[in-house]
Amino acid sequence: MSLTTVLAVDPFALLYDGLVTQYFHDWPLAWRTAVFPLVLAPLLPYAVMPWLSRSLRRWLYPQS
Repeated sequence: MSLTTVLAVDPFALLYDGLVTQYFHDWPLAWRTAVFPLVLAPLLPYAVMPWLSRSLRRWLYPQS
């Protein structure tokens, strides 16, 4: 499951770094780093992880 989490977080971290951080470049470091988990924390458990877990179900749970 930890590998699944990495697979879920990595694309969003790349998108965030490439698309969003340019708008927060003038902000102090503490504020810039606070925005990332505020965006990612609700998105992962409610949208990304259920979809990814269903997609990788045969690999994650081979006995079921």
